[in-house]
Amino acid sequence: MSTTASASNDVSALEKRTLQPMEDSEEEHSEEEMARPSDRKRAKATHKSRAETDLERLVLGGGGEEDSGNDLFNKIGKEGGMSLPGLSDADDFEEEESTDESAGNDSEADNEEAPLFFMDNERGKQFHSFESSAEDSDVDVEDGNNMSPSKEDVQSKAAWSDDDMQNATVALKDKVRTRKLREEEGENVISGDVYEQRLRQQFEKINPVPKWAAEAVKDTSSGDSNEWIGDELLKTSTSLMSRNRSLLPPTNLDIARVRNANRAAVSQSVVHSVQFHPTATVLLTAGLDKTLRLFEVDGKENEKIQSIYIKDMPITTAQFIRDGKEIVVSGRRGYYYSVDVEHGSVARINGVPGHPKLKSLEFMNGTTTGDRIAFMGNGGQIHLVSARTKQFVHTLSMNCAVRDVSFTADGNYLWSIGLDNEVYQWDLRQNSCVSRWHDSTVFRPTCLGISRDGSYYASGDGAGIVNLYDTRSMRSNDDDETSAFFTVKPFKAINNLTTSILGAKFSPNSEILGIYSRKKSDQLKLVHLPTGSVFSNWPTASSHLGHVQCIDFSPQSGFMAVGNDSGKALLYRLQHYPSY
Repeated sequence: MSTTASASNDVSALEKRTLQPMEDSEEEHSEEEMARPSDRKRAKATHKSRAETDLERLVLGGGGEEDSGNDLFNKIGKEGGMSLPGLSDADDFEEEESTDESAGNDSEADNEEAPLFFMDNERGKQFHSFESSAEDSDVDVEDGNNMSPSKEDVQSKAAWSDDDMQNATVALKDKVRTRKLREEEGENVISGDVYEQRLRQQFEKINPVPKWAAEAVKDTSSGDSNEWIGDELLKTSTSLMSRNRSLLPPTNLDIARVRNANRAAVSQSVVHSVQFHPTATVLLTAGLDKTLRLFEVDGKENEKIQSIYIKDMPITTAQFIRDGKEIVVSGRRGYYYSVDVEHGSVARINGVPGHPKLKSLEFMNGTTTGDRIAFMGNGGQIHLVSARTKQFVHTLSMNCAVRDVSFTADGNYLWSIGLDNEVYQWDLRQNSCVSRWHDSTVFRPTCLGISRDGSYYASGDGAGIVNLYDTRSMRSNDDDETSAFFTVKPFKAINNLTTSILGAKFSPNSEILGIYSRKKSDQLKLVHLPTGSVFSNWPTASSHLGHVQCIDFSPQSGFMAVGNDSGKALLYRLQHYPSY
């Protein structure tokens, strides 16, 4: 019974709460019905006019009853999930000023970056731009009804323009970086276009027009520059390449020792090969420690790029071929290795195809420009292999044992010298001997070198004498000009060394010849060309070259590398040459 009574009480309480608003609304309706009809109409008219008044005040603004307008803005702010303060006419004006101020700041930021993205129109007028002629154009320029813009309109009209720049204002005193743009101390606010103009003027002060550009503009504006250049070229027969540097002095050489090229990774044995890359600032070193190393040469840090350890071959020769894209490495083995510089891969080449009896390929010579690799064999044979495919090409035969070979700069010719003092000139395009001569002044030749321009060649012998020849005047008057065999005489015999000559290396510009021997310490001399005189100021007693094994010059003759028996690649700067 108690449970039923409590339930009934809850229902009755719920019905009272539910019916209470209904009763209140019925009482309101009853009061409205009791009111007169005229009063109800007057109330509706009053309510309508008040709503219209609020709407007009909201849209058009106006005075009187500002609280209702503020309430309406507050309601809008609450419905949108944000709080907006009440606004008056004065607040509206302050908001407009702040908006203009922010727009000015934005335009100021844009103007600071503007010079990085477009060219100065005033400066652009000084240069001739490429335009299609009226004859090549499909549009009739003379037609007055043509709606396309004329050339004058296109030239005068900018690529784009900002209409807001004229209305924008910039306060120069607000930032330190803009204060320098003031023309007077009290100046503060300027317009956007004036601000842009002053930025350009400031940029031209910091970065003035170079002298060569101003002269070029002056020449092009004075008349037809192509006709002027053509006239000047026809008036002279001199070389178009000017050499501003002075000639190399024949007595003293300006040379300085810098950090060793392989200071980052010193070789653990004799350095048998050093060579500069033909196009990059890279030097390779290789020796009997079975490791090929590449270094970035700058004369200061000389950081190591890469090292390749070849387990089964002590290296006696390593050279760049194919424009420096590949390195061939050989030793006292019947095979050799090919290193792809670009991809970093190493491939083993099992000897010369068709010649399995070659037990050693240590005497090898390659070229960076041609497509041949030469291996010196026994009995005066020179085996030629394709540098690209590594296939056997041809065998050149001499009358006596071959001592050394050297390629010309273009890679089309190969010179070789034999034990019988005869020099052969081979045309590799035909695989035939085109010239041969004998030199009776050489005793048991040991090496051969050719200058890059083909003007000189040098041969060294076992007695420490190096003969220097001028290829342009090798033939004597007694020789038959049509004969392929003749005798030659050197124009200079260099006897500054007393032991067997190991090598003769010309600089790329054919102005220096380096000769060296490994039998004694510090056996290296540099010879001036074309005089043939030995530089007397270097090396000195304090140079400490060690037993020189190999040398090489950088592509622009700015550096010289010397490999010795202590595993070091000494690096010297030839300061007469400004570039690498």
